[in-house]
Amino acid sequence: MVSISWLAKAPSTLGDNAHAQNTTFYEGKTVRIVTFDSVGGYNFLARLLARHLPKYISGNPNFIVQHMPGAGSVIATNYVSHVAKPDGLTVGMPNQRVYLAQLLGDKEANFDMRKFNWIGSPDRNPSILYIRADAPYKSIDDIIKAKTPPKCGSTGLEGASVVLALEEILGARFEVVLGYPEARQVDLAVERGEVICRFLGIAAHFNREPFINWHAKGFDRHILQTGQKRHGRALDTPTIFELMDRYGTREINRRLVQVLTAGEEFGHPMMAPPGTPPDRVKFLREAYARALKDPELLAEAQKGQWDLDPVAGEELQELARQVVDQPPEVVEQTKRILRSK
Repeated sequence: MVSISWLAKAPSTLGDNAHAQNTTFYEGKTVRIVTFDSVGGYNFLARLLARHLPKYISGNPNFIVQHMPGAGSVIATNYVSHVAKPDGLTVGMPNQRVYLAQLLGDKEANFDMRKFNWIGSPDRNPSILYIRADAPYKSIDDIIKAKTPPKCGSTGLEGASVVLALEEILGARFEVVLGYPEARQVDLAVERGEVICRFLGIAAHFNREPFINWHAKGFDRHILQTGQKRHGRALDTPTIFELMDRYGTREINRRLVQVLTAGEEFGHPMMAPPGTPPDRVKFLREAYARALKDPELLAEAQKGQWDLDPVAGEELQELARQVVDQPPEVVEQTKRILRSK
């Protein structure tokens, strides 16, 4: 079922360097942003983009946000792949980890990530592993040497996938407790001492409670982060890639990390259907990049406590190719980790 949740009438401001042929095409048209999320971050960002993208698309198109819930955005992604016309009037914002459905051979995933035309993403979404400051583990080295592994909490396997993989990647063993009904329950469990660590997005960890209060009190410390480079909020915390270099992780396990963390590099991406004309893809990418520099958009994102770190469509295109093109051994490793409990 498709439910239209929001409609934005485009303002009259036109992009200065818009392509003439697309000016005519978009005049009086409606562009749909198809997403699976009606309440969370994807919905917030889809609405934010729907408000500001029209400023940079000549022809005064309207933008609407449509929600297609179900199967972790597989339904919405299938729709963009096979049902939506490849004319530049429909774009999708899938779950950042929808690629796993294709990689792991989900029979419902009737799409190829490599064939979408990726427009861009407003952010990257790296994660951080935090642990209670009163725990006897001050670094990954302490965990590797420990006789008793630290106990981490998670709502499910996907959220704990990197932690579960750290034993074979770095030799760091964890006991993972799954099944908490929601993320907040994991943090409460850390406060009570049921578990002592958790893996979650950096943006949430530094912008929301209880973590703001925790940091003021020195309640937790940070063990590692998953971005390609150290985040500005966690400059004293090593990345998993630095640690793999230090410990000489073999190539096959490096590729496993790439698979498990690719969703964080996708962030909250936008793509157009396969077969969309190249000139229209280029036009949408340029408009998207300009919109993400819009002062009003940036102010709204800041008000919503959202850290923007834009990713170009060309970079997402290459990421989609890399994450899907994996040898069978990596696919089997990923399946084992995500289905290990």
